[in-house]
Amino acid sequence: MSGTAESAVSVVGILLVAFLVRILISYRPTLSYASVLVFAGVVVSFVGVELGIELGTDLILVVLLPTVIFAGTTELDVPVLIENLPQVLVLTLVGLPLAVVLLGAVGTLAFGFPLVVALLFASIILPTDPAAVLSLFEQFDVGERLAVLVEGESLLNDGVAVVVFSTVLATYQTVEAGEGSVSSLATAEGLTALGVDILVVGGGGLLVGSIVGYGAHQVVRRTDDRMAVVLVSIVVAYGSFLLAEHFLHLSGILTVVGAGLLMGAHEETHAKMTATEFFTMDLWQTGSFLVSTLLYLLIGATITPDALGRHAGLVLSAAVLVVVVRAITVYPLVTALNQASHDTISRQCQHIMVWGGLHTVVPVALALSLPVGVPFREELQTMVFGVAVIGTVIQGLLTPTALRLTGLAAGTEE
Repeated sequence: MSGTAESAVSVVGILLVAFLVRILISYRPTLSYASVLVFAGVVVSFVGVELGIELGTDLILVVLLPTVIFAGTTELDVPVLIENLPQVLVLTLVGLPLAVVLLGAVGTLAFGFPLVVALLFASIILPTDPAAVLSLFEQFDVGERLAVLVEGESLLNDGVAVVVFSTVLATYQTVEAGEGSVSSLATAEGLTALGVDILVVGGGGLLVGSIVGYGAHQVVRRTDDRMAVVLVSIVVAYGSFLLAEHFLHLSGILTVVGAGLLMGAHEETHAKMTATEFFTMDLWQTGSFLVSTLLYLLIGATITPDALGRHAGLVLSAAVLVVVVRAITVYPLVTALNQASHDTISRQCQHIMVWGGLHTVVPVALALSLPVGVPFREELQTMVFGVAVIGTVIQGLLTPTALRLTGLAAGTEE
């Protein structure tokens, strides 16, 4: 059998597993589809079945992630996002770097890593991915604002996290070359350079994506040809990513975010969208579902029993610390934001923002991109895969309970 045929068989097998999981979910609708799928991937790995497809950085970042991100932007209620933009920006631009510093500092003690390696792990693992919980938000009729806060933060911090990761990795490489020290990250010059990188690489990506998306929006508003609109959206999603990453050296992730938001912009709410735009959005949601299916199953299958056995202590301690650090950053920042705004975020919502901060797709991609020769590379990758699996399975499966306990399971949050 040729390699292409083997890959096709693998894809069909993965879709069959996904079908069986969907059947299970239809009988237990309160279960998280992503959580069960990741667990199925773990089972596949532990019984020694080869899926025939191997996760890689390029596969995730260039092929799969733009689909998930672009589809995510089509679901967001843009006016609600704008209303909550200060909270999203603070959680991203202040909360994420603060969490990296906290986890890096604690990681030197908890993991026994040098500071630069602990910071590297923190910059990899902390980007959030809400896909596993957003489907449950809809199932439990959770209010729109909480969903927008969770997804809006995720869309932005994915791009910012890549910039932070690149900065920490470059610092490690200069330290190894004997040309600098990790303390340079904490100097005024180091912090300024990081801020400039985030502004130029991240902000520039958003700007370029917004320009591309707005231009595409004007085009699709003037055509009723559904297939033409679909083709334009595909070119915008993947073209903007490639333009930013490979030609302008900006954040491809944030470029796709900007392009998706502006291309799908509409006057007031989704009710203002045209029938063609609804058709396109449905297609992207289907594509995102299929891509997410592949990603979650492969993530579960990536963690091998022998690696997990060797580094079980590191994985468990990392899984706990990631949630703790998330809590330490979210609660104080949101409390401070509440003091400065009349439109406060309730404590119950904060609980779900902490609990729903899962770490899967982007962390796995960054872990896989670690250069050969980085110290503790195997440990770092196993920890990232382990945290992704534990978070998605345990936090995802317990999210319905958390929603009930906080009283948010009927769209009642403020």
